[in-house]
Amino acid sequence: MRFQWQEQLTIRIATIKDLAHIFDIADVAFNPSPWPKSVFEHELNSPRSRYFVTVGGFVGVTQILDEVEIGSVAVHPDYQQQGIAQALLKKVLTMPDVTRFLLEVDATNTAAIALYRKLGFEVYHHRKKYYRNGHDALMMAKNV
Repeated sequence: MRFQWQEQLTIRIATIKDLAHIFDIADVAFNPSPWPKSVFEHELNSPRSRYFVTVGGFVGVTQILDEVEIGSVAVHPDYQQQGIAQALLKKVLTMPDVTRFLLEVDATNTAAIALYRKLGFEVYHHRKKYYRNGHDALMMAKNV
């Protein structure tokens, strides 16, 4: 399904009412979700965590003082390749009083790495065999 969101895309802060929507997207996008629904529920209730949500996608972040860790970015397959992840991340990057954004990404996820680089993230560390599947992780940061 192609979605003409350019005129309709609304990104908002998620509430606990968005739990099922967020988990459903994660479960399909990651096939299956590496996190149980209870993790999303905990984060939605945490004062340090925030989720930005829109049609077909979300990004979850945790803020500690002036740093934000981007913990998960997911777009439902029906909505991929339409700029939704980029729009969500650009929204995150407007968070006030943040001096550094951090994330980790599977080193084989070339599409995500290209997007992160486009948005100004740089690799600062390479973790060998970090994931259960044996893939390496790239640790990336963007200083503001």
